[in-house]
Amino acid sequence: MKKFLSAMIMLIICAASTVSFAAPSGAMRLGILPVFKAATVSADLTLDDTEIATGVIYAGMTNCADFEILSRTDVDKVVQEHELAATGLIDTSTAPTFGRMLGAEYLLITNVTGLSSRKKTASVVGTGSKDYIVTARMAGRIVEVESGRVVLAATSSATSGNKMFKVTGGLIKIGTDEVDQGLADEALEKAAEALVDKLLANLEAKKAARQ
Repeated sequence: MKKFLSAMIMLIICAASTVSFAAPSGAMRLGILPVFKAATVSADLTLDDTEIATGVIYAGMTNCADFEILSRTDVDKVVQEHELAATGLIDTSTAPTFGRMLGAEYLLITNVTGLSSRKKTASVVGTGSKDYIVTARMAGRIVEVESGRVVLAATSSATSGNKMFKVTGGLIKIGTDEVDQGLADEALEKAAEALVDKLLANLEAKKAARQ
């Protein structure tokens, strides 16, 4: 039953001939790296944890049968052994070496490129509102291990926010416009989802162009 469902997912999600960089014998072995923190961050926010975003990317990429996703445990072990999570020293020039350590044909390298906040105020006589908005931006590249060539790339952004309403001259307040680190996590999660959607859409477009 599971094999049948997997086959149906393959037909529905990736129902086209494999792109030119695919291995003729089957799915491409893809190593998904932890999301790196190469970002400018607003002073009222922190970017200490990208685990949720990494998990979202794993879950999303698993939905495409063009890729055989390598074990997250194995990838994390190599990343930690070489302290790559802290340095972020994986790019198109170093991908071949790291990819061979994992036995991967391709690597997905993702960076948080920005995490910013802003406040917006609107007012009418006796009433008003304040918004606190966090925006997360991400960039992802799928790199061919053998050549270091970028075969797919995409960027994304997403927002999350709090709103406070003031009525009766500000005597009554509903909601909050305070800084909330949870908003940053939510924005990152949304940006990761959008990034996966764009990468898979670009993959489908390449496949369609070669039909």
